[in-house]
Amino acid sequence: MRVRAMLARWSRAVADLPRWIWFAAAAVVAVLITVIALGGFAAARTETTPAGPEEEVRTSAYAVTVLDAQLAGAVESEYLEAEPGQTLLVLRTRIENLSDTPIGVGSTADLTKANLVNTDRPLIDLVGVTAVDRTAVWRPDGSSGQVFLQPGVPAEVMLAWTIPDDALTGREVSLDVHDAEVSVGAVILSSNVVTWRAGDVVARITVPVEDGA
Repeated sequence: MRVRAMLARWSRAVADLPRWIWFAAAAVVAVLITVIALGGFAAARTETTPAGPEEEVRTSAYAVTVLDAQLAGAVESEYLEAEPGQTLLVLRTRIENLSDTPIGVGSTADLTKANLVNTDRPLIDLVGVTAVDRTAVWRPDGSSGQVFLQPGVPAEVMLAWTIPDDALTGREVSLDVHDAEVSVGAVILSSNVVTWRAGDVVARITVPVEDGA
C-alpha cells in the first residue's frame, strides 16, 4: 500500500508540471540523441603525422620546419658551451607565426605567451630526450636580442638544447609539434593576456643529427 501511495503521489506531481517543462525536456532529449548519433561524445581522435627534414608542419597558430640538426660542444657566437659529459643539440628551424599578433619564441611578446619552448609543456618538444638546461634561442643572421616573430613572416630560428652525451641512442632526433590551445585572460595580470597551451600532438618531425664542425 505504501508503495502504491508513493507512486500515486509521484504521478500526480508529474502531471502537475507546467507544459513548458515537458517541451524543454523533449528538446534536451532530441539534442542529446543528435549529438550521440553524430559521435559527439566519442573520444576525440588525433593522428600524429610523421615529418622529416625540410617538411613544414602547420598548426592552427604556427608553422615549423626543421632544416637540419647538429651536435656541438659550443656555439661561440651565443657564448654557449657544454659541460663535460654533455653536448649541445642544435636545430636550425624555420618558424612562421600564423596568428595576428607578434609572438616570442623563447619568451613572451607583449601580452602573448606562445610557450613554444622553455615551459613545462612546450609546443615544440624533444622526444625521448631530457634537456638539462633552458633552450637557447637565436637568429642565425647575427641579430641580437630576443627572437620575436611578426604575423605571417617566416624566419630562420636556431634552437639549442643541452643534453647528456649519451642521450641520443641513434643518429637522429625527433620533435613533437603540438597544436596551440589559445586562451584569453589571466587572473590578476590582465584580461588581455593571450596564452598558447600545448594541445594535441599534430606531427612528429624526425631528422638526422650530424656532428658539428
